[in-house]
Amino acid sequence: MARPLRAPYVPPVLDTLIDHVFAAAHAACADVELAAEATRRVLVADPHAAADSLAARAALLTAARTAAYAPLEPGDRDAIVLARGLGWKTDQIATQLQITPADVRRRVARGLRTLLPPRDCAAAASPAHAAHGS
Repeated sequence: MARPLRAPYVPPVLDTLIDHVFAAAHAACADVELAAEATRRVLVADPHAAADSLAARAALLTAARTAAYAPLEPGDRDAIVLARGLGWKTDQIATQLQITPADVRRRVARGLRTLLPPRDCAAAASPAHAAHGS
């Protein structure tokens, strides 16, 4: 007599790690499938790395494939994703990216300036802004 199929056993620690890495990947993009693929890739590539390191790698991997971050230079994008997407502090970002805290601040500032709309954009986007602009 055949045994009924059961779901594979996943230890709670591994389940928590997968959730943590997936949440970070999903924070960097709205695409659930892309976040799931990034999660799988980073866990397969280095399953014994620290949880935050894996989460950062997954977030950076998804951000690199997300149109919202396309205008950014890769280094600026990485700093923005870790700071804004994951809420990391300057020192933690510097350690992850192997750069100085001053470089982190520079990259975040440059990246945010890149993402700002042009100065004349507010008037073009809304007739209300145009009326108050004169």
